[in-house]
Amino acid sequence: MKLFKRLAAVVSLSLIISIIIVPCAVFFANAQSVENNTKNIVNNENIIENRVTQKFVDEKNLSDKQDVETIERAQMFEDAKVEAQKTAEEVKKANEAVSDVHPNASVSTNSKYLLEIANPDDSYIGYSISLTDYDRDILERLVMGEAGGEGFIGCCLVAQAIRDTMISDGYKSVESLRTSMGYYGSLYVTPNEDALNAVKFIFDEGGAAVQHNIVYFYAPAICTSGFHESQEFVVAHNSHRFFDRW
Repeated sequence: MKLFKRLAAVVSLSLIISIIIVPCAVFFANAQSVENNTKNIVNNENIIENRVTQKFVDEKNLSDKQDVETIERAQMFEDAKVEAQKTAEEVKKANEAVSDVHPNASVSTNSKYLLEIANPDDSYIGYSISLTDYDRDILERLVMGEAGGEGFIGCCLVAQAIRDTMISDGYKSVESLRTSMGYYGSLYVTPNEDALNAVKFIFDEGGAAVQHNIVYFYAPAICTSGFHESQEFVVAHNSHRFFDRW
């Protein structure tokens, strides 16, 4: 009997434990799981929020950078407009100044120079001059006669000397300059490509071989000239020496 009572007590205790302890354990386990899930959700929300914030910051930085670049481009455009207007005004003044000297001359914006020299003149202006067919033929033959064997640059130097003298001394035609200045180059040789291209570059395009006015030139191998050497030396090329007036 006593054994039966003890057994009944043990069974009762087991039932009590099963009824009370196990649900509690399950409850606490579920509670822990819910807490962990809640933490994960919070962490995920923080990650998403950080990503959204970073994206906003990145987009704002990109927008600020684009705004700065837009402002810089606008400023560059305004500066270019001011510079272009300034250049146009300078060209207009130069054209007005040269029109009294040579009616067929106009200022060139061609800033290409074929040779570097020790004494470039920053105020030097290249001009294009329109030519009659007759004057062009005389000029091409004259450049050929004076420097046909000197290559393109040599031909350009002679053509520039003719062009600069026409501007500075007011000659209206190549023929009048040729006879007045005493050029001795033959007019009976057919101009080669160098002579033809030099006339185009100097007279049609307003180019220049050097950034300096040229008026005189001579070939020391053929003759000596104290007069030429008394002038302002500009450049020597192949067999010719080129000068400006003092």
